[in-house]
Amino acid sequence: MRPALQIPVAILVGVVVRVPFWIEALRTPVDGDTAIVGLMARHLGQGTTLWGQPYGSPLDAWLAAPFVSALGPTPDALRLSYFLLGLALIPIAHALGRALHPAAAFPAAILMACPPPYFLFLTTLPPPFYASTLLLCGVLLVLALRVGERLQQGQKPRGGLVVWGALAGLALWTHLMSASAVLAGGLYLFRRARGHRRLLLAALLPLLATSSPWWVRALADRQATRVVRVSGREETMGAHLLQVLPELHRPLGGVLGTHVPVVADTPDFVVSAPRAAAAGLILIYGSLLVLAVRRARGGAPGLLLGAAALALLAFPFPVRATPHNIRFLTPLFLPVLALSVFVPAASARPRRAWLVVLALAGLHLTGSTRLLAVWRGADRAQPPFLLPDLAPARRALEARGIRRAYASYGPAYRLTYESGEKIIASQPWNERFRHYPLPFLDEVSFAQDVAWVLTPAIPTDLPAPKAFEEALSAIGGRWRRSEAGAAVIFHDFVPPFGPSVEAFPEAGPAGDLDLRTVLTPDNVAPTVFRLPAPRPLDAITLVAGLEGPRLLRSMDVEVSADGVAFDTVVRRRRREEQDDLRWVNGHPQYVLDHDLLAIPLGGRPVAALRITPYVSSDPWALAEVLLHPAEAPERRRAWDEWLDPNLGWPARARALAAHPRPDREDWYYRMLLAARH
Repeated sequence: MRPALQIPVAILVGVVVRVPFWIEALRTPVDGDTAIVGLMARHLGQGTTLWGQPYGSPLDAWLAAPFVSALGPTPDALRLSYFLLGLALIPIAHALGRALHPAAAFPAAILMACPPPYFLFLTTLPPPFYASTLLLCGVLLVLALRVGERLQQGQKPRGGLVVWGALAGLALWTHLMSASAVLAGGLYLFRRARGHRRLLLAALLPLLATSSPWWVRALADRQATRVVRVSGREETMGAHLLQVLPELHRPLGGVLGTHVPVVADTPDFVVSAPRAAAAGLILIYGSLLVLAVRRARGGAPGLLLGAAALALLAFPFPVRATPHNIRFLTPLFLPVLALSVFVPAASARPRRAWLVVLALAGLHLTGSTRLLAVWRGADRAQPPFLLPDLAPARRALEARGIRRAYASYGPAYRLTYESGEKIIASQPWNERFRHYPLPFLDEVSFAQDVAWVLTPAIPTDLPAPKAFEEALSAIGGRWRRSEAGAAVIFHDFVPPFGPSVEAFPEAGPAGDLDLRTVLTPDNVAPTVFRLPAPRPLDAITLVAGLEGPRLLRSMDVEVSADGVAFDTVVRRRRREEQDDLRWVNGHPQYVLDHDLLAIPLGGRPVAALRITPYVSSDPWALAEVLLHPAEAPERRRAWDEWLDPNLGWPARARALAAHPRPDREDWYYRMLLAARH
């Protein structure tokens, strides 16, 4: 076949093989991770990681942005992006095969068009980063071979080195599993640049620049390296290696096609190829790799062997690598594929390469057809997918005019993306990385008419509906509960106190209704505030200042009706914030940020307030002590919205400053939120 036709024909074969899987992907709602990619594609330039995670780059969002812009916030837009990423590996396989031997190019492309089932999975329902990282790894190997050839000829390909370095940095920023390809390519260029290695600075400097969003963050935040951490609180590196090394054949077999998970690397739902097919794959790949090692004498075969070996060597060390985590080994497949085709293509009978390709492609497809059959019969709302239809919940929220909601990880991002951000939902706390910033949490916390959307069938750290209702009962107030498909929605919240507040002049700087002035109490001794005379109060709210130390993380708050005998009304403890449901800004929140603490009192008379640090010597500050006058329960209503809900953060800050409402608790809280942005 003419060389000009080889890549188009191979891509056509790849399309035919992948279309049935793509059809099943279109039947599958996006998961939380993929929804984040879609949302980031709508907000390019915001954030340097996968939102809510301390690692990854926005590369997937950049690639998906044209499709999301053209097709809107639909699953199809994201599926098409990943579909094309999978096809892009075919010309890369062609280029790697050609670098090894001209007769290996087309067979390598056809084999990539009919890959092991895990790579069909990455074409259709991939976790973010992995498809794009594989593409970058392949491009880096191809570029290293071409630039290295020019270096060996005595040329000075500065432009090629700059491009290689920039892409290497982007690959490391996107996912550190690309380090095997980056290191192998870097060593290859180092050897080829003998005599003029200063040229390699043209690659090193852009590498450092484009990877800087990762390594700068890693220097300041240990969570940025969590994905490759070699030990954890519950497992040492030695114990982890003892667990993974004896099972290393399992993820390696998964890369080659012996089995495939139904959903990304789930250990409990795995589809296995027929035993004969699995044995054939191991035998053929194993034999060809042994022959490749024997024939390699540096050059292109040496680079690809090195890249595959480094990927295999690095795999066992991160604590996230387990025997079922196939994805971390995927960078070795392109080199293995090219080397497997190279051996027969470079022999005296190069047509044998086609026998190898047809045999491997057929064995790959035996496992792939089994995966396809499982997908076709699977209920997406049931395990392992756990992707119930959220349209009933969206319709229920929209019918009530609710635009902001709390939900668990996957449903929160899905509701936001699938609604085109007509509804913005957030986790109440980061379920994956404790205290790591969430993109929409402040947006939901700032709103007034907010709902809680709980999906009990989906595993989560959030409370089950019954437990949440019990927590609501414990803090008082009123609400409504509705069911919408797989979701239970809590809405129409009415706190047990109103938004109106008064100053507490006896609190000094904490009683002047000014968030810029703060009181800095003793770090360990109790702080007592006394009213001129006892008075009934529905609540007391403590507020931190705009700057400086926040409220105490661990404290007891007591009130007294006579100034002598005190009753404890609040016990807050460090690291127990996820159990501390309170009324904030007119709706229930789990108070995580130590900016505001509302204390319902139910109209009890108060003569004094005492705040006592609990096993704490942390500095803290208090900007305001706000008093909620007692009112008749029948007069309580949901807090009214007094600010245009369509404003962005800068406009909100200006409106809050231009039209102060010091007589309302929610004005203080919103001022603190706006100050963050």
